[in-house]
Amino acid sequence: DNNDTGATSQQTNRPLAPSPSAAAADATTATASIPANAANVNANAAIPKPAAGTTKKHPTIANRYVFSYNNQKVYEWEQSLEEVTIYIDAPMQQLPKQHTASYIIVNILTDRLQVGLKGGDRHFIDEKTFDKVKVKESSWYLDCDEGVITIVLAKCFRGQTWEGVLCGHTTLVDGNSGGANDASSGRGGIQESIDPITKQEMQKTLMLERFQEENPGFDFRDAEFNGQVPDPRTFMGGVGYNH
Repeated sequence: DNNDTGATSQQTNRPLAPSPSAAAADATTATASIPANAANVNANAAIPKPAAGTTKKHPTIANRYVFSYNNQKVYEWEQSLEEVTIYIDAPMQQLPKQHTASYIIVNILTDRLQVGLKGGDRHFIDEKTFDKVKVKESSWYLDCDEGVITIVLAKCFRGQTWEGVLCGHTTLVDGNSGGANDASSGRGGIQESIDPITKQEMQKTLMLERFQEENPGFDFRDAEFNGQVPDPRTFMGGVGYNH
């Protein structure tokens, strides 16, 4: 088995990381805790506050998105009614061959995600999540063959459309951010420009998953919506929790 399984909740052995304010002050000049070739990111691609990034559809994998900062990929991600799954390239050449996952730090908190290397002076990712996470139902593992860290976050609110993984991934319309994570909520961090069309595509994927779940005898793979796609969490009395 070439997968190293990580913990399902917060790990107690973590590298010392600066406070968010300290990280913001020197994020553009300090060396990231994960080397430059890990996740194809250099120090300038480490995430300061505030930061501007982009989320685009994956060129070959359906329903997957790529989050980039300074035109460099930070991670890929996708979502279902219940989970958000994140894929981060690991610096395999910099890690020992044995017990490799033990040298990777992944802390999954109720509203925060931290990713880094053991012994590093900072986390590569240390941000609030788009919304709350069920920590005990979340997990992560390292695929040593592919060199990818896979993090699975269990949504606290089933059927909710996450417009990004980290806080601040909100739809921008006429320069104004919307949603639960805008500046007025006190949770601002990364400013992620997701256009309304992309959000509609995300909601369509979740709505079709919900329809398939509620009507197992039908095939909704090629179904289309007339007009705006409804919210998969609240449509027609809300999504069920007993599946």
